Amino acid sequence: MTKFLVDRMLGQTAKWLRLLGIDAEYAPKGEDEKLLEIANQEDRVIITRDKELGSEENAVLVDKEPPERIIKEVIQEYDVEINPLSRCSKCNRVVEKVEQTKVEGKVPENVFKLNEEFWYCDRCDQYYWKGSHWEKIMDKIDEMFAD
Repeated sequence: MTKFLVDRMLGQTAKWLRLLGIDAEYAPKGEDEKLLEIANQEDRVIITRDKELGSEENAVLVDKEPPERIIKEVIQEYDVEINPLSRCSKCNRVVEKVEQTKVEGKVPENVFKLNEEFWYCDRCDQYYWKGSHWEKIMDKIDEMFAD
């Protein structure tokens, strides 16, 4: 499975790759050498708009374009499998499904009452559920792959 390292100029691309369930780390601030070192150590493909960095063997150079187009290009080129909403959009960790009883008092009361399914990121201490935000994300994903 292909993993990615998304450079600092492409934060929305990193976020949307994660929302699609694709392993996409957001590059730390630093020099190109540091990004190349991380990519090599973790076997990641760099997604970048930096021409010099994009000329590296394990990098994809993208133009200044909307995240949706970049994502479609990357998914097609690397034949990446998507699994929407299976990763934390903040930190990239795979989220774990948790019992409803375990989230009581940790999510808003109305959210607890209206939802039966919850997911948790143990790195960010973040809970997720299928609310209106989830629906908007899924609609955007459907739009992304409509053609």
